Amino acid sequence: MAMTLERPTTVRPDVVQLATRAAVDDLYAGDTVAAFRAIDAATTDPTETVREWGLTPEQRQVYEAGYMVGFQMAAPELMAEVLELRARLEQAEHDADRYYAEMSRRPAPAEPTASLQTFAELSRTRGEHDRAARHEAAMDRMFPQYASA
Repeated sequence: MAMTLERPTTVRPDVVQLATRAAVDDLYAGDTVAAFRAIDAATTDPTETVREWGLTPEQRQVYEAGYMVGFQMAAPELMAEVLELRARLEQAEHDADRYYAEMSRRPAPAEPTASLQTFAELSRTRGEHDRAARHEAAMDRMFPQYASA
């Protein structure tokens, strides 16, 4: 025997739609797969016309049961999305740590000055021999201890 959620006819239309009633009847009849598919089809947007404060206790029970069934059906997809977002966040944090470490890494030590040319040598390379001579004379005056080196 199929049970329905009938209530006395009132001035306002029934909150529980006919398709939802048929799905609940199938659920009570024992065909759960067809019932869940019918409930899913009948309640594509359950919050569109349902105002929870306007439901009777029996209707509220059916509404909450449908909500929980829908939530349980969507839980694996939601968990997969959460896990994907968590993995992307961990990768972004790892990249940020790597970039920060690279940014704050000490610079390479400067090359020893012995391998670099002096200003006088650079001036001679450019063809400015008199400027190189003036620079060497100034250096010899300022640092006489290195004049012979």
